[in-house]
Amino acid sequence: IPVIICTSKNQETDRIWGLRQGARDYLVKPIDPQELLTKIAALG
Repeated sequence: IPVIICTSKNQETDRIWGLRQGARDYLVKPIDPQELLTKIAALG
């Protein structure tokens, strides 16, 4: 199951950790709804 992490943590180390855990993408809040929909569509 593809995972997109949506979080308020914006440090580079947090992003690297999330991607190493298997997330397909990492978004920092506040999230633009159009960006989220685009990333979901790209998982297709």
